[in-house]
Amino acid sequence: MRILRVRHGFQADHSSSSYLFYAADKPVSPEGQKLAHQYSSRAEVDQRSVKYVKWGGGDLAFGAHEKLLGKHYDVMVSESYDWWTLKIAVPKTAEMKRLLQPFHDARGYDDLGVDVEQYGSRLVAEVYCAIDAGSLPDTAWDDTFEYLAKKLVKIRQEIMQGNVSFLQAVASYYGAEEEDEEDEEAEAEGTAEAVDWMRADLTKPQLAEACRARGIPCRKTWTKAQLREALGKAVAPPAKPPAKPRAKAKLPKLSAAAKAVVGVLTAP
Repeated sequence: MRILRVRHGFQADHSSSSYLFYAADKPVSPEGQKLAHQYSSRAEVDQRSVKYVKWGGGDLAFGAHEKLLGKHYDVMVSESYDWWTLKIAVPKTAEMKRLLQPFHDARGYDDLGVDVEQYGSRLVAEVYCAIDAGSLPDTAWDDTFEYLAKKLVKIRQEIMQGNVSFLQAVASYYGAEEEDEEDEEAEAEGTAEAVDWMRADLTKPQLAEACRARGIPCRKTWTKAQLREALGKAVAPPAKPPAKPRAKAKLPKLSAAAKAVVGVLTAP
């Protein structure tokens, strides 16, 4: 038997957690490369990137993301047990804080979506997602991490120019807006119910009826004060199940790079 071809790549292993940090703006300094080596003796480090593979339940040391993305690297792609995290670091300016403000905790179905963290002098847009490997182009199979990192570099440029359509599309796909609407509706309904039975002009029969409508046991001998107390202790109705991700139909106008990433998103 002869080996006809060997293809080098950096693919996810389902029994491991894999990471690729990439520097877009400039080569990584010797200081940054030395720092990258500190988090694994097997790290693959060069002037532009560092790759890690942590086997089993291993993970990068606490604070590694903040130190690496806070100064030396600009984007990150990681995968762990089919869950993907994409991070984009940008300068922390007043304008960038304003642009990214809507994406703090912009998560929906299964806690997937967008969030924002502060790493030193930088803000980091974090995308938590699942990826349909079957939707990736053939060019991504050699190294999915590098393929996604290169797309994130272009998306990072868009964000720094004020275009956050990629983040909007991810948040929308995972139903972050629907989650917010449901929370607001539930809060409004709860307030309306509270106001209803707290009205001072309600009679004792009306309060008793309000108890029965909510399944709260009450007695005919109870006073209005006792009926109001029972209503006040009533348990709120259970929250609605999280919204499922929308179909990949209507999305904000996206660049080719943003469309390439959003187009491979899926739900786990």
